[in-house]
Amino acid sequence: MAIQTVEQRIIDEFNCSVSELLAKYASEGLTSKEVAEILQCGVSNVRRIARKYNIRFNQPAMQSKVVHSKEFLDKAINATNFLSRAWRMNFSTHLA
Repeated sequence: MAIQTVEQRIIDEFNCSVSELLAKYASEGLTSKEVAEILQCGVSNVRRIARKYNIRFNQPAMQSKVVHSKEFLDKAINATNFLSRAWRMNFSTHLA
């Protein structure tokens, strides 16, 4: 017996097309990891197949630890927040 691909298993087990099933999961807001768990396959397989059918899954946004750090939120410019602040200098005090 030949090994079934993930796409063949979707068609056989879910009785619908691959694109229909993946679109359904995407519309429900599932991530590719969650879909991989449902389909019992690797995340890379799900992502590859989704690309083939031009389907995008909800990917959780990476939360930056810097934005919530004490150094970033500090009012004074420091090594962590210097690119996120406007540079305002009083030139009259620095010219002397």
